[in-house]
Amino acid sequence: MFNAMRAHGKQSIRSLADRTGLSKSRVHRHLQAIDRRDRSPAAAFWETEAGRAWLIRLVVASLLVFGLKRGVGAETLREFFGRLRLEAPVGCSPSALRSVMHTLAYLLLETAATWEKAGLAHGEIRPVIGAVDETFFQHMIRVFMDLATG
Repeated sequence: MFNAMRAHGKQSIRSLADRTGLSKSRVHRHLQAIDRRDRSPAAAFWETEAGRAWLIRLVVASLLVFGLKRGVGAETLREFFGRLRLEAPVGCSPSALRSVMHTLAYLLLETAATWEKAGLAHGEIRPVIGAVDETFFQHMIRVFMDLATG
């Protein structure tokens, strides 16, 4: 719908329906939704393929870094996306964000397990890798994890 409008300029609902193959009522609903989403200066960018891909990358990176790695809650993440005016293009209710974080965590674990199996199948034994985190409790704690066994 957006691509038809972009390619042929402003058109009537009937001509948009003919070009897209949608009913007139459905075209009307889509136009209303576009108007509601069009409150942000970048709204037209989110409708493009490149904008959609960038928006997905922003959401996944934010959920990974802040939600999964730093333990920021879904309510705070919703507020973050709200301050960026991304409520319309991103389903940013706390339950939706939690659902995406659970899916992301599952996919990360699944990918790590697949890579681990592939590495062990080729007989690779990797060295122990240390990491530092800036989060400290009252006492410093040293934690080690064997990458081969998790």
